[in-house]
Amino acid sequence: MLVKSKGQAEYMTRIRGLGRERCLVVPVDVGKRSAMALVADHCHEVVVDPFMFELNESGFEQLLAKADAYAEFVGAGHVRFGVEAAGHYHRGLVTRLDSAGRDVVEVNPAVVKDARGRIGQRHIKTDVQDCLAIAEVLIDGLGHTPTQRSVAMATQAAWAGQRRRKVEARGVLVSQIHAQVDLAFPHLTACYSHGLNMPSLRVILTHICDPARIVRLGPKRLREYVVNRGVRMWAPKAAQVVEAAHEALAVPEGQRHAAQQFVARDMTLLEAIEAEIAECDRQLAEILPATPAGILTTIPGVAVTTASYYGAALGDPHRFRNVDAAYRYSGLSPTSYESSGKRSGRPTISREGSVELRYAIITLGRGVRKHEPDFADYYKRLRSTGKPPLVALIAVGHRAHRLAFAMMRTQTAYDPDQWVKAVEKGRAAKAANAT
Repeated sequence: MLVKSKGQAEYMTRIRGLGRERCLVVPVDVGKRSAMALVADHCHEVVVDPFMFELNESGFEQLLAKADAYAEFVGAGHVRFGVEAAGHYHRGLVTRLDSAGRDVVEVNPAVVKDARGRIGQRHIKTDVQDCLAIAEVLIDGLGHTPTQRSVAMATQAAWAGQRRRKVEARGVLVSQIHAQVDLAFPHLTACYSHGLNMPSLRVILTHICDPARIVRLGPKRLREYVVNRGVRMWAPKAAQVVEAAHEALAVPEGQRHAAQQFVARDMTLLEAIEAEIAECDRQLAEILPATPAGILTTIPGVAVTTASYYGAALGDPHRFRNVDAAYRYSGLSPTSYESSGKRSGRPTISREGSVELRYAIITLGRGVRKHEPDFADYYKRLRSTGKPPLVALIAVGHRAHRLAFAMMRTQTAYDPDQWVKAVEKGRAAKAANAT
């Protein structure tokens, strides 16, 4: 077997010399409230038939009892548990196995799918088939060890995840509000170039999103109405809104009145979501200095949110063999298909890895590019050679990732002079290799 990673090599070293029937794997396919598992050995034989157990403490004890009973029966030299990553449902079981001192790894669903293909079941997905595929993955020594996080890092990951979810919810809600405004007050938002971020627009949407009422108020009284609620509104803007109300085409009355109520309700919900995002920002700013990612704010263009996203997604940088291993974990590594010396199609990213780290690396690159001249020049050079914007941005993210990863490992603040020297050294080495 070709060993491809440090973790795989360590596992193979651990079981070297043990009989294959004494090396056991326990694949687990988790669901929302229950999971399925079986026990197999390195002879690829299922030695304990598939069984279901609840994802609670009693179920955990049942899982251990089944595995330990057979391990004692054959005098097993090693037992490895493998849990397929499934959203957040697998995390409790992985944490419990890890805290119990068991050898446990998380298995990427994409790897499980490939393993199903190897056993001729790529398009047949059942709990039993997934367990069999996970067993093949474990026998090959694959899987990621659970992310080790301090209390501060775990807290950072939780708040970063909460912020990311609320930002996504805000985006969906804003789209819904725009759709309803088009029914309640057509072309109102066209009066504002900054969308829902304008305070006077928010007052109108929340309280008086009705063209007929705006016309009755007129520019002067509309402005007074908004100002009385603590928001500035210039006279030309008030006149523009009233003119839009004059020109608005009305949908049927019942639909219009319902849309006006929906807009008001959704604006209240939007304020609540934005307050939650602000609280996430406050919590992240408070916890960031206690995490390895705190050092990243010394990079130009990297503030609390960007540093927190990257730190939360990466976890402990020392769990990766090197920066390239961490990059592969993000799923941004290029893929290619080659046969008989011919490549098929245009190279794409693998997307087999952490979505959170993938997003964090791209966000990191975008921020650094706007504030660090060397990264901006690098992006321009890539674009000038015909690289699409996204491809160039991913390349910049890769470069920023290499910098951030090294800083988190060494806890060394960003030094622009040192960075320039590193870039020049890299170019010189590349030129030497080319000759």
